[in-house]
Amino acid sequence: MHLHRLLCTALLGSVFVPSHARAQGAMSDPQYIKSAESGAPADIASRAAITRLDAKGTPTVVRTGTNGFTCIVGVPGDPNAPFCADQNAYAWIVSAASGQPKPTNAAPGIAYMAQGGVHYETTTRDVVMMPGANTHPVKEPPHWMLMWAFDPAGSGLPTKENAGGVYIMFAGTPYAHLMIYQNPNSIK
Repeated sequence: MHLHRLLCTALLGSVFVPSHARAQGAMSDPQYIKSAESGAPADIASRAAITRLDAKGTPTVVRTGTNGFTCIVGVPGDPNAPFCADQNAYAWIVSAASGQPKPTNAAPGIAYMAQGGVHYETTTRDVVMMPGANTHPVKEPPHWMLMWAFDPAGSGLPTKENAGGVYIMFAGTPYAHLMIYQNPNSIK
């Protein structure tokens, strides 16, 4: 387990951060804001802060917000995916982007990916944080997430995509979180 955590941290630091910074750096601020805002329902995104994360995971504010949410472009393994999060989930993604061994959020957070995203699976359908030699990309539908280290053994929740649309992504790592395949724009 310790080796698995070290590998996850190394992958986040060496693969996610540089590609993430390159992808978002090519956009002007207005383009970046428009893309970042598409990650959440309009009533949340229009009042959210917008930040860019540099190659070290350090945020730069592009626009201040008023509702406690922050939107960015780029998540581990998918540098172009819009992601909007409350304060706790934002701490989670900044931890991932800066290569921290575990998230720094002290409480669960909520995050939206209204445009969906991409994750990587092994041949046995295990979801992994970054692409590797025996992985393939899987397109995710629009979804929202609870960013907290859910334990499959204690919760009884599945660790693989399923017809129910809820599962623990990155199970067994400090970055485990609950995926809910429900379009955030259809939640009323």
